[in-house]
Amino acid sequence: MTRKFPANAVGVDAQVLKQKGNKHFKAGKMKEAIEMYGQAEKSDPNNPVYPSNHSAALYKVGDYSASAAAVLRAWNLLQDKPDAKPDLIVRLASRLAKSLSYGVRAGSITMEFILSHKEDIMLLQEEASGKPLTSANTASLEEFARIWQEWECVKLEMEDYSTKRGTCLQGLSRLPMFVKPLDKTREYFLIGTDDIIDLTAGWGNDYPYPLEINKLSAQRLSDVGFFFGGVGDGRHVLGTLCGLRLAFDKLSKEKKKRFHAHLTLLDIHEGQIARLLLIFDLLHSYNICDDVEVRDEIKATFMYLFCGLAMPPYCSGAGLYQSLSTKDPHGMPPIVHVSPSSTGPLLRILDFWTKLKKSIVTMLDGHQPMDPGESAGAPFAGWLPGSKGMLREMYESGHSSEREQIKNMLLTAEDKHLYEFKLVPEGGTPDDARTIIRENLEAYIDAFQKLFRHGKVLMYEEVWYKRFKVFFPPRELLGRHAGFKAAMKEIRAAKALERDAEDEIFDELLEYWEPNITFFDLKTADPHVFSDGDGYPNLNLDMFRTTSEIDVFNRRNGPRAKDYPRTDANLLTSEACGKWFEETAAALKVLGKKVKIELVVGGLSEELWKMQLGGDADRPKEFPRKWLSNVPDYTHGILNMAVCAVPALQDDPQAAVACNSLLNTGAWANDEQFIHTYSLLLPEEVPRYLACRLIDARPVLDILSLGSQAHPRPLSELATRDELTTWLTRLLFNTFIPGHTKFRPANVRLPHNLIAFFAVLMYLHRVGYPAHWLSEFLARVLSGKMHSDIRQYDDFYPIPVTERTVRVKPRTVRTDPWLVEFETILATAYHGVPFPIATALPPDFSRDTSDIAVWEVAAQPVQCFSTRPMFNFSSPYDPRAQLVVYRSDVVSAGTLIDDIQKVFEGRATPAPGTFFVLTALEYVHYVDRIRFKLSRWRVERMRRESARWSALAYRNDTLQQATLPVPIQKWVLVNEND
Repeated sequence: MTRKFPANAVGVDAQVLKQKGNKHFKAGKMKEAIEMYGQAEKSDPNNPVYPSNHSAALYKVGDYSASAAAVLRAWNLLQDKPDAKPDLIVRLASRLAKSLSYGVRAGSITMEFILSHKEDIMLLQEEASGKPLTSANTASLEEFARIWQEWECVKLEMEDYSTKRGTCLQGLSRLPMFVKPLDKTREYFLIGTDDIIDLTAGWGNDYPYPLEINKLSAQRLSDVGFFFGGVGDGRHVLGTLCGLRLAFDKLSKEKKKRFHAHLTLLDIHEGQIARLLLIFDLLHSYNICDDVEVRDEIKATFMYLFCGLAMPPYCSGAGLYQSLSTKDPHGMPPIVHVSPSSTGPLLRILDFWTKLKKSIVTMLDGHQPMDPGESAGAPFAGWLPGSKGMLREMYESGHSSEREQIKNMLLTAEDKHLYEFKLVPEGGTPDDARTIIRENLEAYIDAFQKLFRHGKVLMYEEVWYKRFKVFFPPRELLGRHAGFKAAMKEIRAAKALERDAEDEIFDELLEYWEPNITFFDLKTADPHVFSDGDGYPNLNLDMFRTTSEIDVFNRRNGPRAKDYPRTDANLLTSEACGKWFEETAAALKVLGKKVKIELVVGGLSEELWKMQLGGDADRPKEFPRKWLSNVPDYTHGILNMAVCAVPALQDDPQAAVACNSLLNTGAWANDEQFIHTYSLLLPEEVPRYLACRLIDARPVLDILSLGSQAHPRPLSELATRDELTTWLTRLLFNTFIPGHTKFRPANVRLPHNLIAFFAVLMYLHRVGYPAHWLSEFLARVLSGKMHSDIRQYDDFYPIPVTERTVRVKPRTVRTDPWLVEFETILATAYHGVPFPIATALPPDFSRDTSDIAVWEVAAQPVQCFSTRPMFNFSSPYDPRAQLVVYRSDVVSAGTLIDDIQKVFEGRATPAPGTFFVLTALEYVHYVDRIRFKLSRWRVERMRRESARWSALAYRNDTLQQATLPVPIQKWVLVNEND
């Protein structure tokens, strides 16, 4: 029946509210507009204009379920009115179809809602389809048809979204996020350089950020999670266990019952995780052992395993090999859990170690420890090209200040100090010494600067180590080492060792001691890396830095907590390690089953993304603390941290993730440039664009720390649509055509590929950006071309901050060369994508996850890339490998690679469909083989189309061809799990 409208008096109030709403709507203040339109609708509930306005504002902010409901309220008021405006009905119908599509995809609109409004939805669509538009044009009619086609597709697939979403997201989480290096060989960082961190206290002595466990809610107290990404030698894990024990002791009896902690230890290198497996086995063995002598052996084994190249027989035999002989990562202490995916890699390295035969002679001969006195020299980055800005200024300031202090000390020294430092010449006087000092002042300053090493004294064990290249055994076990005690006594007395005494020690070392086999990884047996397949680690570093860092940690809560490191010449590594080991063992004994240690072999970002997308269930869903070491140096910095690490933080003011930067410290002018290069954002823009708290923005020389926020965020707190579109366009263009990197130590790595870009889109939806913003942006990309005034950065990293405002004359760029990779992404994730994409997909795109397969080609190198670590623009270890697939009868490989940027900028040739680029490869070893994912159907069609399709690898910065072309007939379909 026909509805009657209320008296004009009521309508006037509603009209005023509507006008206020319109004003807010035009100003982009959607929250206020929604409020005004809602009030107008309540004021005049029989006027369809107000729920229509309300629905438009709700749609703008991405509240699709409320928007759809408002559209249907407007339609209920309109459907019996013969004089209803056709344009209004069509607008409502279009908005309804879009709201339904986006709401269903995002999970905010249920099947129950659809069924309960089934008739109204159908009637509105039919009514709108039959209405002639007053502003009709072909484009608007086509768009109306497309919108409803999208909804029909979404509606048909609704059940699949619920049943297949998890599988699709898990598949997406397994796609590689980074451009790979040409060479698969990984670095093996054996000994860490960080100060030991207790995550319950913060990020180290200089960066307190205490986690007040006593203030956690009962629910969170039972699931306190700590994540160590790039765990390395595990020092921060042991430090955090010590801190957890102290925090646990302060809890009430009731809270102790509820307390449980989960520590996830992750590293991309299986050797690091295997070493930690052994360390926790040693800790467990120590705690269950009552034999004092055996406990001393276990402590010694920990020291030599943790930081020594060689170890005595009672360590390698009784302690280490006993653990290795089981070859079973699951046969471990009850608190230790090895993730199922990590068992295979760990078994391989454990088996490798048990069979390894290495020469102690070769091990020690090749070891060149840093000379005592050199270890505190200038940071090497300050002396090499590329060093600039903050690092150089800080170094020069500190260096100058230190020399001035030494100068003043020498010129004002009292007589007793001149005698103490042996500056008085034999038979001379203190005045003679002062004359000599003044005449040779600079030389004396140099000598003292080296001697004192920034206030650090030379430890006697360092002199011992320089001669014998092994750590001095613990005092409790010295009786097993003939001549060791007497030799150290001579060193303490600054006397030269007798030749016979030295020979006795060397005889023992060479006959009975053994190499630390955990310092070897699989590449040491790889002829590609070591021509004879018999490699040895190169540890030309300060072997006592770890000793000092352990000592500082041991003193953290005592009267000497503020003392400088290396101020005790008598300190022994065995004493420092032994005390630390005992505290950690005691912590584990107290905590018992209230702590779980999880060991994971895997890439940091990849594993974190799996956690987000539901690929891992056997760990906390959220963590109050994450420490990523300097892994973000290698994994796209702050952008990757925000997208991969922040989502798994607890929504708590104490929750935080942090990292430091060590790879390229000398490359940066300041912290702002660091953050901009990785994120294309200014520090102050990070919270608004990425919806996370920026707690500490001093990454270059200090700490970068991010905190969590409740999601989704209000749209008013996020970037505007124009801002977001501009930023996404910059990200995309710089992913298509990346910039160039300098050689170390200014080697900046931005390895994100198109899968990582898609991960950014998924993250943006999670934090509150409307789905239609993201869907419509992606649709532009998938069209094969984009019109834009934004340029990609084609110069050396870092990216100047000024680049963010650079614009060029608007032009149409080509995106078609990269669309095939989007097919792989979208087919894999199809039912898990939280916004509609069906009508945006090119007609030849697959939507079937099972259609995406792994293909392998045998690789033959065109050239051998230098593996020199320094001054090398073409290292095969840089993440720069991409695959170009092309028709050789249309274009030559060399021409295509050289002209890829010109093609992106709009060059018409080669034509779309005759080549494409893959940024995300499954496996790359340019001297052996390459694996990549493509649709089975696409490969079959390519084979039918032409036998001239080929694939080759190249570097995406220098544009050097890396491998010979492999014709499509030789591509091999492989099992993904092989």
